[in-house]
Amino acid sequence: MIIKNKVPIPNSEAKDILTKKMKKRELNYEQQLAYEYLKKVTKLSKTDASKLIEELKEIGLKDEQLINIVNLMPEDEQTLKLILKKEKLKLEQLKNIIKIISKYK
Repeated sequence: MIIKNKVPIPNSEAKDILTKKMKKRELNYEQQLAYEYLKKVTKLSKTDASKLIEELKEIGLKDEQLINIVNLMPEDEQTLKLILKKEKLKLEQLKNIIKIISKYK
């Protein structure tokens, strides 16, 4: 297999892709494990995840950071700081991100 492009996607989108594949054919072992994992940990629907990403893009974060935030849905500033460890955001910005996330819980 040749990888032509690598784009981070939220868990909800990965789950949606596997669900569509499941309807067409049986998933292989690794895909089945991934699907079972995503069923347990995915917190948002694909549309909600997209909306949240769009809102968070306005803050100016990188795609990988946005995806991590959406996948983990941190509830406090300390957890968010761990996700954004390379970014130096002010406490006010962190609180704003948490406020945006809380609308989708």
